[in-house]
Parts: sequence; structure tokens; C-alpha cells
Amino acid sequence: MPTALPKKRQPDDIVNRVKRGLCGYISYLAACEMNSAFSEYVLYEPILRILLSRGFDARCEHECPGIRQPTTGDKKRLDFVAARGTVHLAIEVKWAKKSYLNVAADVDKLVAVSATYKFVKPLLVVFGRKSHLQSLTIKQTNLREIGTARYADLGQTRYGCRVYTLK
Repeated sequence: MPTALPKKRQPDDIVNRVKRGLCGYISYLAACEMNSAFSEYVLYEPILRILLSRGFDARCEHECPGIRQPTTGDKKRLDFVAARGTVHLAIEVKWAKKSYLNVAADVDKLVAVSATYKFVKPLLVVFGRKSHLQSLTIKQTNLREIGTARYADLGQTRYGCRVYTLK
């Protein structure tokens, strides 16, 4: 059973665990020569496992409430929604393949879900090479970083994770 945390600390605890977990997991996959498979979707499993291990009810690819959906084709979806008690998270995930990142579509979804459900904490998880994240430029100005970046600098593999929320 997960250790109970004060309610105000739960999102911060999850953010720190996701940062640490992703850095370690991707460094492990790199040691297994899995680099050619790296994409945003490789990040889903460790995020899901961390959420579930902390007692969250979590879902992947959840239809985004509050956003205008296309009449045909795929619906706009949030990468994750998660809830534990009074803590509700909407999570979008991006793999930064360069130091400039356009997250407009992700931010639009986070804004929409936040406007629809005021109690939801929106999170944008950005993962990538340390060199990309250290000089990361995000065009959207309505984001603020939560805590500091976390890096795994293991010689051959240098990855990092940064997490943002809406201002």
C-alpha cells in the first residue's frame, strides 16, 4: 500500500517520482540498445507504473474534455488522466528531440481540461537529451516549471526530465 502523503504534497511527490523514474528507465533502455525505439510512447509505461504504485486511478489516451473535437477522425486525447482522493491530474508528455519545442496542441488540451474542471492540476512532462533540455525553448508563455530539471548523466547516456504546469 502506498505511503499516505499530505494532500498538498501528492502532486509534487508524483512530479519528482516521474522525473527520477523516466531518467532511470530511459538510461536502462539505452544500455539495452533500444535507442531506435525512443519516442513519447516509450515514456507511457513508466509514468503509468509510477501513478499506479502511488495509488492513483490512471488512464492513458483519455478523450479531452472541454476542447473542440473534430467531426471526423481521431478525437483529441490527453496522454493521461489520474485521480487519487482529491488530487486530479491531466498529463501531456513530450519527447524533446531538439532544444526548441512546440507544445501548442498539448497546452491547448491542458487549458481546456483546466477550464472545464477547475480542480484538475495540468502537467506537461518534457523528456529528452540533457543537452536539449538545458537549452530548452518553449514558445508557449503560459507555462511555469515545477521544481528543477532532473538529469541522469551516466557517461554514455545523458537524459533529463522537466515538468511544467499552467501559470
